Amino acid sequence: MSGGPGHSKQRIALVGSLLWILACGASDTLLPSTPSKPEGSARIQGQSIALELARTPQEQALGLGQRDGLAWGHGMLFVYEEPQFHRFWMKDMRFDIDILWIREGRIVDISHNVRHRPGSTGDQVSPRELADQVLELPAGYAAAQGLRLGHRVDIAILKND
Repeated sequence: MSGGPGHSKQRIALVGSLLWILACGASDTLLPSTPSKPEGSARIQGQSIALELARTPQEQALGLGQRDGLAWGHGMLFVYEEPQFHRFWMKDMRFDIDILWIREGRIVDISHNVRHRPGSTGDQVSPRELADQVLELPAGYAAAQGLRLGHRVDIAILKND
């Protein structure tokens, strides 16, 4: 392309606008791996998050791996019978995430911007406190929404028909 400094500024503005649209989840069609029908919802500080559930050991092992993204305001919830120091890895991940570690309906730890590393299992993370639920969210979501330790997390699971 040719053009002077004005064209470069326009291209930068266009790229910035596209990144903003992706970050805000303005179109779920940009992220085809996000489920179209939520299996539940989480409510934190007045924010509603559409949930997909990782119910079985196989679903939990796969998590968000092999997907291209996760829409803003969507997450994957892992529920465990007993609080533990669960260890999560970024195997087959293609994007970064935030992880909320939850016990008895309260955030007990937050792992911000956990990095994926193509071709490897990536970083392993675990909470500083015992957790009985783990909520994976798009990277940056926790900070953008002002989520903090101690915030209440109300989970509603939809019944299967």
